Amino acid sequence: MGQMRESLDIIKEAVDRGIDVRADCYPYDAFSTFIGSSVFDDGCFDNWNKSHDSILLTEEPYKNIRCTEEIFHKVRKEYPNMLAVAFVMNEDEVIESLKESFVYVASDGLLNKGQGHPRAAGTFPRIIGRYVRDDNRLELIDQLKKMTKLPAERLKLEHKGEIKVGMDGDIVIFDYDKIIDCATFDNPTESPLGIEYVIINGEIALQNNEILQNRLGKVIRRFQI
Repeated sequence: MGQMRESLDIIKEAVDRGIDVRADCYPYDAFSTFIGSSVFDDGCFDNWNKSHDSILLTEEPYKNIRCTEEIFHKVRKEYPNMLAVAFVMNEDEVIESLKESFVYVASDGLLNKGQGHPRAAGTFPRIIGRYVRDDNRLELIDQLKKMTKLPAERLKLEHKGEIKVGMDGDIVIFDYDKIIDCATFDNPTESPLGIEYVIINGEIALQNNEILQNRLGKVIRRFQI
């Protein structure tokens, strides 16, 4: 939103001083949250240098409708739990952040009745297919580490993040020439292309885009850093 370099410099200074802090970023120029959130309070458009039509609504009766000032205030009042997508970020700043060693890849997708942000289904294929392969703006190995090894180390998941003896058998096999995200803001749950296998704890969960077992993973409810 125009403050990325300043934000990154603050974090880097802290890291250089020995403070144990990291950041993450998702590869999209829009965020998504409930329209009733305080992030949309008075003054937000001035801060973003954007107008009301930068907000896309995702649910009926305003599904895929861009806001006017009138619609914006009406939905905030009458449908505060409706997910909205705000196209208020700068793609170049997103790439700038993902080049930093202390910024990992985030995929904190929030969906409500199948609507929301495409990062829930497209984050990692988008990084590899679009920004590494097609645009040549990011490095493959660097980004793979930010999706696997580095977050696992950060969260102290000692048996995850690498392929070696003694680790959990969690492996994604993809075709580098084909992998790409297909999820959009209109259809945020669309499956990506190019992922041939997903193996969780040594068992095949997905093969050639077909889910074979959908209950192999588990939620990590609590951890200590």
